[in-house]
Amino acid sequence: MGRGPRRERLRFRQEADGASTREFLRREEADPVNARDGNGQPIRTLENRRKWREESERLAKWFFDLHPVTQKKVTAFVVRCPAKGCLLGRVFRRGDPRTGVRYVWLGESVPGRDAAAIVHWAWDGGRGSKDFMFASCKHGTGRIRLGVLMGMAEALDFPPPTPSEDWLHHYDEAVQRGYARQTIIVPDAQWTARP
Repeated sequence: MGRGPRRERLRFRQEADGASTREFLRREEADPVNARDGNGQPIRTLENRRKWREESERLAKWFFDLHPVTQKKVTAFVVRCPAKGCLLGRVFRRGDPRTGVRYVWLGESVPGRDAAAIVHWAWDGGRGSKDFMFASCKHGTGRIRLGVLMGMAEALDFPPPTPSEDWLHHYDEAVQRGYARQTIIVPDAQWTARP
């Protein structure tokens, strides 16, 4: 039995000045939890952040309850430090990309900071209730932008049906470099080395 036709989730729009911008196609049945203003931008409230945190922690607990082999299978990609390549975190997917999926960041966190985050909370363009998450290792600390994580998830799960050689140039440099190995290296501009 086949899975049916692949639904288009990502498209590239040509701007008037000749630039291409990527758009993530929203599903109609994806009920946004975040309240939105008249322009469609999420309104960040304490209630939204509380719901985002609770759902993130619930999905993180689900992931950690899995067998280690299954954890590897549902891991979409990993994030590593630029100094020695220490594992800073991973993004796992729960669900089928064709019907609905959650991408969840699980990171090695600075003490007192969130360690789990739904990357595309309520389909708000990868911004969630925060713009970035902190991660650390013995070599330093860094800010992991949720937009870069969402870009990598889009590139891995929704490549164009007939990929041209330059389709990855629409994404951030970190995604372009890490696409083949499914690994993002934190950019030096977002990394603070420890003395």
